[in-house]
Amino acid sequence: MKLEPERMVLDLARDLAETRTTLSNGLEDVVSRLEELEGLDIPDAISGLRKVIGEIAVGLQALQAAAEEEEEEESEGPGTAPDWRSVDKEQCRELWDWLCNWCSRVLLPVYAQEVWKPCWYRHAPLRIQLTWLCAYYEWSYEKHAPPTRAAEWHMRWWPSMEKVIKKELANCGHAGDVHDPVHEIPGEMAYEEFADGGLAEWIDRDVARRPDPEKKGKAKKDPSD
Repeated sequence: MKLEPERMVLDLARDLAETRTTLSNGLEDVVSRLEELEGLDIPDAISGLRKVIGEIAVGLQALQAAAEEEEEEESEGPGTAPDWRSVDKEQCRELWDWLCNWCSRVLLPVYAQEVWKPCWYRHAPLRIQLTWLCAYYEWSYEKHAPPTRAAEWHMRWWPSMEKVIKKELANCGHAGDVHDPVHEIPGEMAYEEFADGGLAEWIDRDVARRPDPEKKGKAKKDPSD
């Protein structure tokens, strides 16, 4: 192959120019970074960095502690079921409202139509057991609850309670269906209706016999009196 000295010289000159440009740009970048570092107070910068890292570490520890606390709370169980024996007037009213709302909204229309009778509230043992059934149901469907809770409610607690309801209300009903019923249900009322006409009065009487709520705080006597 024929050598072309002039072309080789031109190529060499071009390569040298490109190399000089690359080195020059690189050196300028290095110089500018060095100038930035020279303008910094390194000890203060390191101290500030340590402070930021410390704050992040504290925040992470708080998040971890909160997560562990939430896990502990979720693993404790459904907590204490409401105790009808120890409630005052206000608590009793709230308890009745809570139970009636759940039974009418969830239990009766979805699960209990075949065994329900509108005199249910007149049966104290049944009312108490429905209370813990409701508490367990709400625990089963609270936020982050595992599906095993709902599965246990449906496979264990509700079938057991269904038998209790059926047995407890067996001797109540229409006069033509039950001989000498404990609670006679009006003939025009279907068994799956939520309650007969006496529920409101029953609740009022139950609330009235409860103790008054304790006063949360007494006014301090003025020393100048």
